Amino acid sequence: MNAVPTTPRARAIVLTVAGLLLIAGAWWYGRTTPIHPMSADEADTVWLIVLGAGAAIARSFHLMRHPNGRWRQGAADGEPGLVLTPVSDRVLTALWFAVQLPIIARWARLDSTRELWLAIGWTLLALGLLWVVVRPAHGHSRQVVLNASGVRVHRRHVPWSQVRSARLNSGAGVRLETADGTVRLRGADYRMRDGDVAAVLQYYYDHPERRGDLAHLDEAPPELRSS
Repeated sequence: MNAVPTTPRARAIVLTVAGLLLIAGAWWYGRTTPIHPMSADEADTVWLIVLGAGAAIARSFHLMRHPNGRWRQGAADGEPGLVLTPVSDRVLTALWFAVQLPIIARWARLDSTRELWLAIGWTLLALGLLWVVVRPAHGHSRQVVLNASGVRVHRRHVPWSQVRSARLNSGAGVRLETADGTVRLRGADYRMRDGDVAAVLQYYYDHPERRGDLAHLDEAPPELRSS
């Protein structure tokens, strides 16, 4: 018998129960073993926070250095095309969730109203992160869709005739210039390099004769991806 949950619903239930038990455990520890200021327990708590935050930061750098997002064939507004969808990294979110647990335990002593509100605040943050772990944002409302008729960004459809350019932003991200204004995107939200996102958008703006290919391409042409 396979004890590992195999369906999305089963995994969501398991993750929710595990996360709630961890939060309850942090509260229980903080109430039964009060962590006093400048004590050895507080030093251990700080180390746990530092280690967790360090792991989360390392994971963030890994994702930035190894982007694995890609355009996929899909359909939007009833017309097939290339689709880019934001994806949350569950591991990164889970690490930040874990960082909240020793913080909750520290403030769960509840020796003052301030500690009560701090404990509640960190608990709410942990619950929010748990929700993201359980239900990672697939971001259908923030998809970028390219098809023969135009570009759809954040549920806003822009005909190719109204697109002016797609350029890298001066700091980070991509600027899609349209007749009605500028739409800003961040490649990191899609686990892609900004340059790769801009290159695909600009290519199909510059080559209207190739837009018909968008209906059957499995992914963006390899020559539009950086090495």
